[in-house]
Amino acid sequence: MTPDITCLSLCELADAIRKGRISSYRAVEACLDRIDAWQPRINAFVAIDREGALASALHADRNLAAGRILGALHGVPLAYKDLFSRAGRASTCGTRIFSGEIATETATVLERLDGAGAVEIGTLNMTELAGSDPIGQEPLGACCNPWNTRLFNPGSSYGSAAALAARLTFGSVGSCTGGSIRIPAAVCGVVGLKPTYGRVSRHGALTRSWSLDAIGPMARTARDVARLLGCIAGFDQRDPTSSGEPVPDYEAGLSIKLSDIRIAVQRRFWSDVDHDVADALASFQECLARGGATVKPIELPDGHLLWDLASVLSDCETAAVFGRLLRERGAEITEINRNQLQRGNFIPAPRYLEALALRARYLREFCDQVFADADVLQTPALPVPPPTIDEMREPHFADEFNLTRLVNIYTRPCNYLGLPALTVPCGFTPDGLPVACQLVGRPFDEATLLAVAHAYQSATDWHHRAPQIH
Repeated sequence: MTPDITCLSLCELADAIRKGRISSYRAVEACLDRIDAWQPRINAFVAIDREGALASALHADRNLAAGRILGALHGVPLAYKDLFSRAGRASTCGTRIFSGEIATETATVLERLDGAGAVEIGTLNMTELAGSDPIGQEPLGACCNPWNTRLFNPGSSYGSAAALAARLTFGSVGSCTGGSIRIPAAVCGVVGLKPTYGRVSRHGALTRSWSLDAIGPMARTARDVARLLGCIAGFDQRDPTSSGEPVPDYEAGLSIKLSDIRIAVQRRFWSDVDHDVADALASFQECLARGGATVKPIELPDGHLLWDLASVLSDCETAAVFGRLLRERGAEITEINRNQLQRGNFIPAPRYLEALALRARYLREFCDQVFADADVLQTPALPVPPPTIDEMREPHFADEFNLTRLVNIYTRPCNYLGLPALTVPCGFTPDGLPVACQLVGRPFDEATLLAVAHAYQSATDWHHRAPQIH
């Protein structure tokens, strides 16, 4: 293995490749070495394209030798959640059902990352149809948290988060309907961003809920996420929900004066919050306050109402999206997901239309209440440490854990409102598990979230810590 390479951040590696200090070929080899060591333990990858990745790396190195820079990610190894289409191959989407369906076109985000010079080393594990995985029945096998393989690893983009934490790749792109980027990023100690609705094209990605779905970058630092977002954001005529809002230079926007930043924090949480999580959130606030930021407790709108409305949209739309699949191949889908995908069939149409119609009103009210005197809102990401796999095997425990909304009470409302939200690691529990907070911003103001997270990471070292193989 070559840990001196794999411990670099994405931007550090990109700079080293561009300056000729490290070849793309060596960087890919270093990732493949770590994959060989970690994959049997955490099952982060669905497929590893060794020959293709090394060939692409060699192509990048030859272009550099000829004086040609392919883009901001020239020669950088990346891996993606396995729900993006790539012409000439099948994507699993977390199930065996699609194994024979070869794509004829490539997802917009992959086209843009290819155009930026990235080297794809493989595709990453995910939950079945980006939904829930029953413990022990995961169609592609469970993906484990590299910090503790005995812990439940929540969120459908868990392969991306695990691979980043274990230093198997330098960046990834995931999808999020209610927290599936931010939650696994939080429990694995990496940075995950759900952009504003419409900021990143969804063309060529598995649709689960067209009103809530978002595609976003994941990496180990806010700067890395800023670079990835700059490569994939922007209007796409092939996505009818794509926004034409101008894309700023996210990296250039990382340098801010914290004295100009006002951070709102919850006076009352929407749920019980573990004391270790609460302590980490307070430490985050103190760190930014020392840097000059203003921290102000506020009352938030009812998060449970927003969660309920998001659930109505999600249930109805997934029932519509997967209705034919359920009728034709439902026996090949796990029972928990069959039940989940059918819930929307029992929701009256007026209830769905009401949830859709109320969205703009609640977005306006939320922004007026939160962002009138603040630039960023801080909340927990996951309010409690994840339970063990053995605990989640107990049906009553699993039902209670899920029904109490602990997993996504702070993340799902952001999908309903379409707001940008980012999770950043901000500490560890006494047991050595990562803790993260969530930062929420105004529509299309990902730049401020990234800048605040970057300022925090510049003053702390949580993101430099890595799990060890035991």
